[in-house]
Amino acid sequence: MPATSLTIALAVLPGFAAAQSTEAPDAVLPPVRISAVADAASATALALGIKAAPLETPFSINSVPADLFRAQGATTLQDVLRNVPGAQADSGFNGSHTQFFVLRGAVTDSGTGSNRVMRDGVRLSNYPFTPAFVEAVDVLRGPGAAVALRSEPGGTVNIVTKQPQLRNFGSALVTVGQSNAREISVDLNRVLSAETEWAGRITATRSTSSEWRHVPDELNGVKVGVAKSGGSRYHLRASVEATNQTYQPDYGLPSLNGRPVDVPLDRQLSEPFGDSTTRNRIVDLAGDVALDALTRASLQLTHLEADSTSIKNVLNGSPLANQPAGTWARVSSWEPGTTRRINAVTGSVSRDQALAGMTHRLYIGLDYYEESLFQPTRSVPASTSPSINVYNPVYGRVTAPANPDALPMSLTTQSLYAFGASLQDQVDLGEWSLVAGARLDRQNFRYGTTSVLPVNESRWSPKVAVLCHLGASDTVYANVSTGISPNQVASSTNQSLPSRRAAQQEIGWKSQWLGGALASDLAAYRLKQRNMISSDLSTPSNLFDFDLAGEATSRGIEATLGGKLTERLALQASYAYTQATYGYNATYGGKQVPNVARHVLNLWGQWEWGQGWKSGVNVATQSRRWADEANTTTLPGYARVDLLQSWSTRVGTDQTLELQLSLRNVLDKAYYVSSHLHVARWVTPGEGRAVAMTARYLF
Repeated sequence: MPATSLTIALAVLPGFAAAQSTEAPDAVLPPVRISAVADAASATALALGIKAAPLETPFSINSVPADLFRAQGATTLQDVLRNVPGAQADSGFNGSHTQFFVLRGAVTDSGTGSNRVMRDGVRLSNYPFTPAFVEAVDVLRGPGAAVALRSEPGGTVNIVTKQPQLRNFGSALVTVGQSNAREISVDLNRVLSAETEWAGRITATRSTSSEWRHVPDELNGVKVGVAKSGGSRYHLRASVEATNQTYQPDYGLPSLNGRPVDVPLDRQLSEPFGDSTTRNRIVDLAGDVALDALTRASLQLTHLEADSTSIKNVLNGSPLANQPAGTWARVSSWEPGTTRRINAVTGSVSRDQALAGMTHRLYIGLDYYEESLFQPTRSVPASTSPSINVYNPVYGRVTAPANPDALPMSLTTQSLYAFGASLQDQVDLGEWSLVAGARLDRQNFRYGTTSVLPVNESRWSPKVAVLCHLGASDTVYANVSTGISPNQVASSTNQSLPSRRAAQQEIGWKSQWLGGALASDLAAYRLKQRNMISSDLSTPSNLFDFDLAGEATSRGIEATLGGKLTERLALQASYAYTQATYGYNATYGGKQVPNVARHVLNLWGQWEWGQGWKSGVNVATQSRRWADEANTTTLPGYARVDLLQSWSTRVGTDQTLELQLSLRNVLDKAYYVSSHLHVARWVTPGEGRAVAMTARYLF
């Protein structure tokens, strides 16, 4: 978005908000957040367009607050999503801060270009998960679960970042662990003016992921924000976020004879001739204003600039013939000077209206999204990357190209221009609520070489849901929802491919127990995807040629239980049964979707001993799953156990010191996290036993 547009928006919003009322500011200031826009990006608000209790939401939603995943010792998005049923891991090759994932048997990456998450309600590509910036991770399961957003077929992961609040507080955190894992973070929030309700917040972090697989991954970042409120009449915020990441891609281990190769899990087979880097800069402005007692309008503008250099060295093809068993060719690739630009504008109006004894909650939303990618690739000579034997590797033979600027260059580009319009009405009548809505997506999309042919699409995605109160603590619901998501690939005929389409039917039951201290939900669904992609078998030498691979259907049951079981015992449990199978497909028809285990169970419990002492245990289990679309390679099931011990004490009137010792994978279980969706020779191992110590000072 041009800088002038951002400047005008920032200037207009305060004036427009102030023009709505000349009354004195409310006497009672907001006790928690100064920015209602942050609340507008929460799970329930993303589903309904208004803030509501989870019990009132006829869709499957989860919220994982920072306090919970910090207590669990989570450091990656993959760790956080263990709390969400139906969320499973897929591989990510842009460092451990950026990972792909699977929701309800649907991969959120519909190609090879990027993973897709939301940040404060705006979708971004390859956005790194930075724990120091995160307030919560919200997940809306299923297509169309979010209003006014184009979601992925399996659902939407929304990272809610920290926003300024109208109180003074701060924290400092230091973590040290095995294999050079460490983090230093500082978070400072200050009231700039209590009378006029101005607040500011700055968060800075420097983190290094575990190098147990002998690859570096360091991220440095800072986030600065200011917010202004006029009581309940209007809320405004502006923020700037910057992160610099340096890493080496990790492609894990290959497979042979239907299993990952039997070598030490920390064996690194890639030797890139340099480090990869990613530089992200985000500017966002947001505001909401009460037009009258029943109507509220909001506007959000987000601009992202990402610049990166990627240097990869990977195993290529099948094991070499006439060579010792387990010998693979390697290939290097170099993508210098890649740039990605994203501009997003969303606006909405919501209104509560009583009519004929019913309450209507109307929502109208408009959004515009554009994303461009410029990705040059230099062809690195094969002679610089000698083969390697996975059982007896010889290192140090990979060399950098002698004259890199003279290497042949190809260019991959992407341009996505998308406009969306959403309309939804929630009708409340006694114990019943009905949600009906539709979304129109119009987009022009092109991904591939500079001559690739674009796709122009226009599609309606309707949804309907009904909810019934069985009592003060129980609701049941049913919904039917649809959605689309672009395929970030091209065919061997140089044609961008049409978007995936998804349709889902779901029924569910939500309950509260022990006076609301404990909450549970149970859902059953059927999700069908069309226009899925698959490697183009007519060009096996090119991993980046794809075809539409027909259909896939996921059926599943998901359950969660979380809260305080007793005064001393906190519990978080999730279970998912997922059966994801390809339907009509000339190559993979009837086979199971890879990286989707039939059974996944995660249990977390924490016992408070008193005097600041707490003990926690986390058990993560899943059954076996296929590593590839052809169902030739199996990743075994596993159970991993983590133990955590924490202690906190007051060190002043408003200061607290917290210490946490975490022992991950205490039984030193050998397991595999995931594989690449299309290539079974890239399997990601799980880390063995690891110890970390965290000290956190709150003031």
